[in-house]
Amino acid sequence: MSDATWDVQDGAIVERPRNVRKHPLLHRIYERHDELLAEQLPPGRTLELAFGQHMHPRADVGLEGWPSNVETVRKPALAGDARALPFADDSFDALIGRRFLHHVPPADRPEIIRESARVLRPAGRIALLEGTPGLYRRLTKGVAFRLGLLEEDTDIYGHLSETAVTDLVSESFEVAEKRTLGSPLMLASISESDASARLLNLYERTQFVKWWTLVVGERPESGA
Repeated sequence: MSDATWDVQDGAIVERPRNVRKHPLLHRIYERHDELLAEQLPPGRTLELAFGQHMHPRADVGLEGWPSNVETVRKPALAGDARALPFADDSFDALIGRRFLHHVPPADRPEIIRESARVLRPAGRIALLEGTPGLYRRLTKGVAFRLGLLEEDTDIYGHLSETAVTDLVSESFEVAEKRTLGSPLMLASISESDASARLLNLYERTQFVKWWTLVVGERPESGA
């Protein structure tokens, strides 16, 4: 892969993510998302799928499709495919997926959810955060790409609607939480100015735009 920043492996997009810290407001938003995810996780061993270059603070183990990303984290991690998890049944109490399912062909997404249920213990939880293709998101990102404010668009499969994420999770889990996240201030998250981070409180108070969907599922005690 050398100098490439993304590739296609068996139909799935794998990439070396951009440095989010260059965008202070977006970095703060992502940190807030991590807090929201952590609030939904039970205690115990946690697996994260497709962690990019930064694993979630609650993750104990990570699985990543871009091999060099595995070398950037300090926690145990391995390169692999989320469609065939290299872990035994009932190995984890929680599983995290942040902004990655949209890089997987739609036909393969149910297998990832089934594999997630397999490696989770009964009453274990999956927490997924995915981009939601609301009108504001489509318009804003479209303009940003045309103006060259965003890097190359690798979202070739499109983002998942709130219903699509929920339906996927509900096939193998009982849905415990569902939340739509997003603010008109997302446009300011493109900024590389440190001053943009001061908008976080206002961003938090204006959560009425569809931009991301958080869905949490719990594996039934009787098994998935």
